[in-house]
Amino acid sequence: MKTIFCILFSSFIFLQNASAQTAGLDSLASAVGQLPEDTTKIRQLYDLAKKYDKENWDDGLKFFQKTYALAKQLDAREWLPKLEYAIARGHANIGRLDSALVYLEPASKGFDEQGNWKKLASCYKVFLFIYKRLGEYEKATEYAFKTLEINEEHKYTKGIALAYGKIGSLFYWLEKWDDALAYTQKSYDLAKRENLLSELAYAAQLLADLWAELGEYEKALAFQSEGLALSRQLGRKYSISNSLNSRGNILMSLKRYPEALADFEEYLKMSRNLGADRMENIALQNIGIANNLLGNYQKALPYHLNALSYIKATDLHYLESVCYEQLAASYAGMGRFDSAFFYQKLNMEISDSLLNAENTERVSELQTKYETAQKEAKITLQQGQLARQRSRLLAIVAFLAIALLAGALLFRLTRQLRKRNEEKEFLIKEIHHRVKNNLQVLSSLLHLQSRHIKDENALDAVREGQTRVEAMSLIHQKLYMGDKLAAVEMQDYLHNLGDTLLDTFGLDDGRIKIIYEVQPMHLDVDTAIPLGLIINELVTNSLKYAFPNGRKGSIEIALWKNKPGRLCLKIADDGVGKDAAPELKNSTSFGTNLVNILSKKLKGTPVVSDGEGYATLIEFGQL
Repeated sequence: MKTIFCILFSSFIFLQNASAQTAGLDSLASAVGQLPEDTTKIRQLYDLAKKYDKENWDDGLKFFQKTYALAKQLDAREWLPKLEYAIARGHANIGRLDSALVYLEPASKGFDEQGNWKKLASCYKVFLFIYKRLGEYEKATEYAFKTLEINEEHKYTKGIALAYGKIGSLFYWLEKWDDALAYTQKSYDLAKRENLLSELAYAAQLLADLWAELGEYEKALAFQSEGLALSRQLGRKYSISNSLNSRGNILMSLKRYPEALADFEEYLKMSRNLGADRMENIALQNIGIANNLLGNYQKALPYHLNALSYIKATDLHYLESVCYEQLAASYAGMGRFDSAFFYQKLNMEISDSLLNAENTERVSELQTKYETAQKEAKITLQQGQLARQRSRLLAIVAFLAIALLAGALLFRLTRQLRKRNEEKEFLIKEIHHRVKNNLQVLSSLLHLQSRHIKDENALDAVREGQTRVEAMSLIHQKLYMGDKLAAVEMQDYLHNLGDTLLDTFGLDDGRIKIIYEVQPMHLDVDTAIPLGLIINELVTNSLKYAFPNGRKGSIEIALWKNKPGRLCLKIADDGVGKDAAPELKNSTSFGTNLVNILSKKLKGTPVVSDGEGYATLIEFGQL
């Protein structure tokens, strides 16, 4: 079983060499934006995206997506696999694994068709990472050995060394220590013999983690120090920060707490400079733990409180138990046993360890100290009323005994009900998740099909179908990610839908803006899905027809409830209007019929106004 410090360890992949400071990147981006829309601009945008990616994954992903949209617009097919791979890797780095797979599949097929075996091997490495994170170890193992096979076939020493390391990492997570050590040692030896510094740093850091798991902390410390020195030499910020955190944990196991604290404090500074919130949270917790072990309870407290705030605001709930335990230790060390008892109780509830003897003994000790302090205070204030207090105490004890029995029964029933509700909620969320995944697969199939369609009308129909599928997919994504399983939060949904449509039509360059006037509201699934499809159709029409010849403009999406409580929707643009849009006149009536049918389903009738621009207003009946 992994130790408490390994629970706090966070691994990151695809670490990039640290580039120069971000100063000047924004001005460079502005200059590139002025270039004409041709293949030269694709190259400039791609190089710029790589620079941003080395500093911040989110910024890099945005620029890769801009480059991808331009490449699709110019039909620069030789660029598409490279950009799909970069976008997939970006999504994987920030944890959007489903989105990463959507782009990675076409990227790997494109590289295979081009005969680019090196890039194909890189795709296999990303597949390995994603499936390992998803817990699908059989698929992860398949891609691990595919990576090794393709590099051995081409006798690519650097790729072989890295593949050995990735296989070792996979066996590490499967807790197959002998296999993990064997493959990682192969990677280390080959990298050292061939002077492959990057691969040597990776293997040294993984060997350190393996020896730490096996309790060989001195060996682990030597390898981790070697990996850290190599990462500093290479200038790899993320690798340096991971090594600092890992070495700090090893030093903690060796009870060299001051040295561990120094590593954790440097790790915190680096995580803040990198803007990595999750790394910062790990650093906060580790600094707090080190200070607790050094007896610096007052100093440890704010670190644990800050870490707890982050945990509650994110999905890292598995770290709550550790945080509560350390908060209890800090308060106990400060003599504040009431607070210590409170957090230790939370820790026990989170970890479901009420029957654990060690935790029970610790809680009993804290509770005894707390009750003793309270009784001493009462004795000091009420010495003259001791006899009466004894009588009251007997009554209280009898009452507490009865209350405790009733509470125990109620607690048991409550836990059973809570467990059943959690199981039902999990199943419902899993259904929405799978529906969303299936719709995303359908969207990807439509996207792949569109790349082989030459007829513009057919291509337009396929793309419209893709946007409709994505509109429904977003609904199910919001349902399984949100707090309410039966209702969709419309503000966030409509913003995501608008961004998706702009990206689909390659209009995320700011030429067309979407203005949102949406009241805070939650709508049930039966209302949200047809409403989302209506908005998708109307906004799509505006994007396609309202702004010809590069015209700039804006689209307004307004959703509110009027005084009688009826739901109202308005989609308006300041484009050329219906009369000046000949393509709209000649278009099929499918989209219009769809809007009318869906409006009728929601007991509403579209009202169109066509003057300066084009607007549709729908007031729905009582839903």
